[in-house]
Amino acid sequence: MLKNRIKISNKTLDLKEWVSSKWEEIPAIDKWIVREIIPSIFFGVTAFTILSLSLGEALDLIRQIISSNLPLIKAIEVLILRMPGYLVISFPMATLLGCLITFSKLTSNSEIKALHSLGITRRRIISSAMIVGTIMTLITYIFNNSIVPYGNSKAFYGLQEGLRYERSQDNITYSEFNRNEKLKTLFYAKRYYFKKDYMIDIAIVDYSIPDQKRLFLAQKGLWDKNNKNWTLINGTISTINSDNEPSIINFNKYSYDLNSAPFDIAKLPKNSNNMTLNQAIRAKNLYKSSGNRKEELRLKVRLQEKVTVPLSCLVFSIIGTSLAITQNKIRGKGEFISFGISIILIFVYYTISFISSAFGISGIINPILAAWVPIGLFIFCSEYLIREKNKF
Repeated sequence: MLKNRIKISNKTLDLKEWVSSKWEEIPAIDKWIVREIIPSIFFGVTAFTILSLSLGEALDLIRQIISSNLPLIKAIEVLILRMPGYLVISFPMATLLGCLITFSKLTSNSEIKALHSLGITRRRIISSAMIVGTIMTLITYIFNNSIVPYGNSKAFYGLQEGLRYERSQDNITYSEFNRNEKLKTLFYAKRYYFKKDYMIDIAIVDYSIPDQKRLFLAQKGLWDKNNKNWTLINGTISTINSDNEPSIINFNKYSYDLNSAPFDIAKLPKNSNNMTLNQAIRAKNLYKSSGNRKEELRLKVRLQEKVTVPLSCLVFSIIGTSLAITQNKIRGKGEFISFGISIILIFVYYTISFISSAFGISGIINPILAAWVPIGLFIFCSEYLIREKNKF
């Protein structure tokens, strides 16, 4: 036991020495700028997170406590578990705000001019801010693809437990298309119970037989792993032929030929933003195999956003720094001015992102391109600001 503690202690010392040696290798200008930016980023993270939580999650949980008798301890637990999701939203905005505040202050104090007089170019100054942007990108990526999906999943089921609901997933839908992209099967279930491993209130619209439409309604359904089909229990089959004469058949048990995709989808988070990277890839493949082109495109866009959302931290560090050190017309360069500018830039970025994503999901533009359009536009704007011939 003592030997293990000594080994852990030695490893900790080695890590500290390695970090210390690497920090000493960083140029003085980079260390100085990083130290200046970090407090502003902490301010931004705190401000944006509190604002987001106050306007969203906190109000909803208070309503649940009052109207649904949600225990206070469970509400606090849910709030803590969902906080990483709000931090991911705050990180890019805080990076932008931090760079704007820091470099606006340095510009107003003529410290940027002093650096320029020593032969240090704009690009060299911006590269220092990019160190912080890169670190924030890595932190956001880890949060967005590991911590947030886990936390949101725990919060969702924790809330169900607090409200005394059985762990379940509501409103499961699945569409299957043929090779001509015509609807073949439409599946709906009101609820899936994880513990009992079955669905209730199932409706299936079947177009697989030419000139015939069939509607299956069942109180209960489960996936038969042995026979690779669905077992529907206590329901009816309504059939309409080409002559429009309906027929209704009741059944106690019926084996329906459909793959396990609805069952697999029910086990995944409904919101793709709450999926891990592996879960998103799995969901995309499920929709691709079913021929559901729209859902496949949506997941392709969301998969790219798993990368572009964290990368926005780096982009915001570039454009925030570029704007602060090149625009001398901005007066009063304090926290309030920088906060206002950051809100405008964030609004523009997310508006472009929303429109571009919608085009990608609808198939108007390539889904991969759709996710990267906002990043590309903001990098272009940053380059334009850097190339401006305005003097410091």
